[in-house]
Amino acid sequence: MRFGICCHPSSLGASAATFSEDVATLKNAGVAYLEFPVAAIAAEEDFLCLQSRLRGAALKVEAFNSFLPAQQRITGPDVNLQSVLSFCRLVLPRCKALGAEVVVLGSSGARKVPAGFDFQKAENQFMEFCCELAPVAAETDIVICIEPLNSREDNLILSVAQGAEIVDEVGHPNIQLLADFYHMMEENEPLENVVNANGRLRHTHLADVGRVAPGFAVEGEADFAGFFRALHAAGYGGSTLFARCSFEGSFEDMMAQTPHLVAFLEKRCAQA
Repeated sequence: MRFGICCHPSSLGASAATFSEDVATLKNAGVAYLEFPVAAIAAEEDFLCLQSRLRGAALKVEAFNSFLPAQQRITGPDVNLQSVLSFCRLVLPRCKALGAEVVVLGSSGARKVPAGFDFQKAENQFMEFCCELAPVAAETDIVICIEPLNSREDNLILSVAQGAEIVDEVGHPNIQLLADFYHMMEENEPLENVVNANGRLRHTHLADVGRVAPGFAVEGEADFAGFFRALHAAGYGGSTLFARCSFEGSFEDMMAQTPHLVAFLEKRCAQA
């Protein structure tokens, strides 16, 4: 398993030199890749600046998350599908240019079903978006990973099992699935659903109890070994090139905590 860190570029060094130093520090701590939000490259100026800083950097940005801004609605009465697809055509080539292979489609602000809106219609809208997005993603050789969230953040896709059904219905190799262990814990979703997702999984996220860095929970510990066992049973991990697992949550001190975080996850993975 290759472990990555979800963060914003602004959490790294402010200058080009200190940015490179911080990325090198993360690599030396065992981080295999970075995962940034799409918002970090939505503006051309920000994209060009980040592209320049990443040239020769010790790590690539292999994944992006938070795909759609809230104003790019994909469910509800205010959907403008062509506007959303235009946004996708703008940002996906930028993601690819920075090294991305996957882009995570969580984006609760864009997909959460508005109060009073017909839920079945919203599901149909989401399916239509995925079907229209698939060839756009294929053009840039990006895999879109649908991210099930938890019911405090979303009301549309709340389980890995539901996400797997959507992937099957779309039926396109560029629309696949993410399993986020934090959201699964929040929804008390059984790990068996990860096993059953097998060939659909192309990316994963996790966090410890309280959505903090693994190994730093105030009380208790998430069942990381159980999550990794489920991933292994699903055929996710080992020598597969897409065996990525990103920490997405809150740091107290990213540079100080990351070495322990990676070592902790490697230990739990070995115990799986």
